[in-house]
Amino acid sequence: MSDQSLPPGALEALQRPSNAGNRSTVRKLSDFDQGVLAVSVSHHKDLGELTHKFDLLCPRSGCGSVILKAGIGRWVESESVELDITEKSLHPDLQALPAPPATTQWWLVTPNVMDFENIGFTRPVQQDVAAKKLKFLICAECDLGPLGWCEEGGKEFWLACSRVGYR
Repeated sequence: MSDQSLPPGALEALQRPSNAGNRSTVRKLSDFDQGVLAVSVSHHKDLGELTHKFDLLCPRSGCGSVILKAGIGRWVESESVELDITEKSLHPDLQALPAPPATTQWWLVTPNVMDFENIGFTRPVQQDVAAKKLKFLICAECDLGPLGWCEEGGKEFWLACSRVGYR
């Protein structure tokens, strides 16, 4: 009968989060002098359309989980959405968004949630009686969020450019 012990360090490597080697490489949009222009590239099929040239990551210090691979989201400037219920709910790793009707910059992912690598959703939230219910997008590994939003049952997923990390 052979001994089936694990090699030294194998158990620790298996228990370590999959992104552990990439934690120090997370950069925020504010780290780039040219903002969204520094992290985007013209889409090869439509030169007027910009996509992100870096993988989008969870911005939480110590997480850095890959949320969306490069080139999937399309850059859109559109009306801001109230993602934070109170000022106290804003995590230090997340930048505050302007209040609606001001605009903000988004990475729009359509038409399928399966384009994401690692995303989670909150329960539906109805912020206004007349408005549709929203689900907030969060990191599926550490639950940081909201990073963005989608309408309940919708096929458009909006990630705030300033609320994700870049690598």
